[in-house]
Amino acid sequence: MVRPRPGTMFRGMLKVVLIAIAASQILTTAFSVLARQIDAGLSPQIISVFGFVTCGLVSMWLQADARRAFGFAKEKGFVAAARDGQPGPRIAADCPRRWLVVLHSELNPTAATP
Repeated sequence: MVRPRPGTMFRGMLKVVLIAIAASQILTTAFSVLARQIDAGLSPQIISVFGFVTCGLVSMWLQADARRAFGFAKEKGFVAAARDGQPGPRIAADCPRRWLVVLHSELNPTAATP
């Protein structure tokens, strides 16, 4: 059994956090612009709550999408067992949605072994 490197999970979670924050900022900005056109006296707390909720939802969506992409890739044979000394599984270069499959294997290094 290959033991996962400690930085692997950190790198995967850092990707999720950065993508979630960026998407949340974009969506929150769009929401605040549109909402202030409807109600100019909109409370900043409402915008903050929208930003926090959006960040959490984007994070959950991204992880779920990565899990589904990994399952599909594993089912179709795009994921193979790791070779000696190689952390995590081998993922084919032509794997559809490869970056999500890599993300899932980083977030779940022990569950990613086929």
